[in-house]
Amino acid sequence: MAAGVNLIPGVAEASVSLIANDKATTAAYTGRLALDLDETQYGRGYGPCLEAAVGEEIREITDAREETRWPDYAGICVERGSLSSLSVPVPVREGIHGGLNLYAVEAHAFDDDAKGAARTFASYAAVAVHNMHLYDSARELAENLDIAMRTRAVIEQAKGIPMSQRRCDATEAFDLLAAASQRSNRKLRDIAQGIVDGVAGQDRHQN
Repeated sequence: MAAGVNLIPGVAEASVSLIANDKATTAAYTGRLALDLDETQYGRGYGPCLEAAVGEEIREITDAREETRWPDYAGICVERGSLSSLSVPVPVREGIHGGLNLYAVEAHAFDDDAKGAARTFASYAAVAVHNMHLYDSARELAENLDIAMRTRAVIEQAKGIPMSQRRCDATEAFDLLAAASQRSNRKLRDIAQGIVDGVAGQDRHQN
């Protein structure tokens, strides 16, 4: 799986949930908030991450202060400081359901570009879980999510270059980076860093 992921600005933490034999676990997470909110849903037996995984449809909380589908869970989100979230199904294999969960501090954090980017990363997560032993998948996903959070600025910079040059939107720019990563068998963060460094080098030569 490509190591980079476009976690939209404003996302505080992320996780990947897996459900097998009616048991839900968090295979990878970037911080305590994501793990606690995941496990809060597991303990209740319902919530957006479980519905997204099993129902295979995106579930979004736009403002936890106004959420009526899961009111007691939403109250905990508010207490913990997460006002919006996005859960995207991760298609793994028969008998196992997965979901990518993005938690944001601000309400209404996820626009169409954010949802498109989340779907793209969910497909990478699915490949990782499907092709590797569960432990290795969880370890790699955790590393990838952590790297993504730390290298988000570089990916955002790299996205801005094709957006400017090709006049495409953020989702199309991310897809171009992802395709380059797959073609070259290089990690997405390395592709992004190379693009940013290349433009910086051109600017130095011009000056």
